[in-house]
Amino acid sequence: MDVRRRATDLADAERDRFLEAVVRLKHHPAPGGPAGVSVYDQYVALHGAVMAVIAPGLPPGETVNYGHWNIGFCAWHRQYLRSFERELQAQIPGVTIPYWDWTDHVAATTGLFTPEFLGSLRSGGPGPVTDGVFRDPVPPTERPPWWPPGATGFPVHPLLREGLGARLSRGSAGVGWPPTAAGVDRLERLVVDQPGVHPLWYFWLVLEQGHQQVTSRTHNRGHNVIGGHMSGAFSPNDPVFWLHHANVDRLWANWQARRLAAVPGSKPEDHYPPADEISPFDGDLAPLGHRLDDTMWPWVGAAPGFGVAIPPAVAALLPDFSGAPTVSVRQVLDSTTIDATGYRYAPPPGP
Repeated sequence: MDVRRRATDLADAERDRFLEAVVRLKHHPAPGGPAGVSVYDQYVALHGAVMAVIAPGLPPGETVNYGHWNIGFCAWHRQYLRSFERELQAQIPGVTIPYWDWTDHVAATTGLFTPEFLGSLRSGGPGPVTDGVFRDPVPPTERPPWWPPGATGFPVHPLLREGLGARLSRGSAGVGWPPTAAGVDRLERLVVDQPGVHPLWYFWLVLEQGHQQVTSRTHNRGHNVIGGHMSGAFSPNDPVFWLHHANVDRLWANWQARRLAAVPGSKPEDHYPPADEISPFDGDLAPLGHRLDDTMWPWVGAAPGFGVAIPPAVAALLPDFSGAPTVSVRQVLDSTTIDATGYRYAPPPGP
């Protein structure tokens, strides 16, 4: 089984293997894709496209966001990260995505957001990353021995820049961060006892969007504290995205484990709302792709009627999953059985 670890606990060799896998994937041509498009670029485009999916049964002109703003946020991103992780492992076997522990900002600034790892953060308005292997260009004298032949840096694809330029950009103006350990602990233990309302509704809402009564410094705030490309639809342009969402997934896994322990004999699907449950927030059923037995786009196989309401040139960048098995929400509820290998999170080392 694969094991994801806290990023600041990685040995230098483990850190460098992860960086190598990411950079190699950034320069690995997409199979059958347009010239100049990498597998990494395909996954960046996918994150933007999931926000505007055309699906069978929708009224003409309507789209659905399969990955955000509703209960399936956790499940879709779990599958998305795992699919990306498999691509990394095709470059460097055994590599896994480490997680960014939001609560330990001192360790993050001294061991994660450094020239040796993800590159430094910026304060103020967005500006280019200026150190580490994710800048563009990386001076030849500073390129590691594994650097891909012909690569000059970590450029942003022209169709995925969102007005922020060809070089990876960061920069945040005064966003409150980090969350406290107590706030994150409250989130992991969050169970709102409301008749007819599954507890996951409230956990998901706080995890994705934050709430001042639990902690407002969660997923959305994390994107904005990095800023630059991390603040847009194509946020995976910045490799920080993968570590950020690994922590999102870890917190959900921890919440799931607590619920399974609290309800002896229960199964993972018992800790996901039934498909016919009404949302306590908008009074509607969860949208397509978010219900327990819904298939999640783009892992819909060759099912007809799907599309995306995005510019055709961007749609041409998307990976083709039509020949891959379909994946439903139910199938990803347990990370240890998500595929033949599965994965889990290693707890941080003790004091």
